[in-house]
Amino acid sequence: MFTGIVTGIGEVESIVKKSDAARLEIRCGKTLEGIETGDSVSINGVCLSVVGKNKSLTFDVVGNTLNKTGLKRLKKGDKVNLENALRHGDKISGHMVSGHVDGERVIKQLTKTSKGYTLDISFLAGDEKYLVPRGSVSIDGISLTVAEITHGYFRIFLIPHTLENTTLKLKKTGDYVNLEFDTMAKYAEKGKSSGSITKDTLRRTGFLD
Repeated sequence: MFTGIVTGIGEVESIVKKSDAARLEIRCGKTLEGIETGDSVSINGVCLSVVGKNKSLTFDVVGNTLNKTGLKRLKKGDKVNLENALRHGDKISGHMVSGHVDGERVIKQLTKTSKGYTLDISFLAGDEKYLVPRGSVSIDGISLTVAEITHGYFRIFLIPHTLENTTLKLKKTGDYVNLEFDTMAKYAEKGKSSGSITKDTLRRTGFLD
C-alpha cells in the first residue's frame, strides 16, 4: 500500500520489452536507500516489485500491467514519480493507494491561475460513479483531491509545491496519466450494487482496525 505522497522523482535508465513483458531500470536517488530485492515501489502509481538493485532499481513488468498503464510509453531519460511502500507506523498524509491502476486517462488541460494551477482530466463513461467532489484520486501516483466534476472531465486544483515536486510539471495537454480511483469509492459502489459493506470488508481492506 501507498499514500500517494511522492518521495522522489526517478529517471528511466533503460526499458527492454520482450513479447508481452518488459524489464525496467530506474535511477532512484534517495528512494534507493533502504530498499531491498522483493520490496514494492510505486512507479507513476504502479506497484512494482524490485528484482534487482545496484546503482538503480530493476523491475519486471508483466504484459497486463504494460497494457493497462502508461509504463508502456516510457523511454530512456523519462522522469517518473516514486514512492516507497507504506510501513507500519508511517504517517498517512494522502490517502490509501493500492498501486493497482484502473487505467490511463488524458489530460484535457493544465492551466495556470492566480492561485496556482488547475488540472483537467478527461474520463470515460462509468468513471463518474467513483468520483465525488472533495474525494480522493491518484494521478500518476499522486494523491489529489477532486475539486469539480463536469461533463466528460474532472478538475483538480494544484498548488505550486505539488507541481514542482512531481512529474506533473512536465505534462501537457493530450498526455496520458495513470489513474487509480479511491478504494473506498470502489467499495461504496460495490456495496450500493450488492447492498452491503460490512465491517469485515473494511477490516480486510485496511480501513478498520
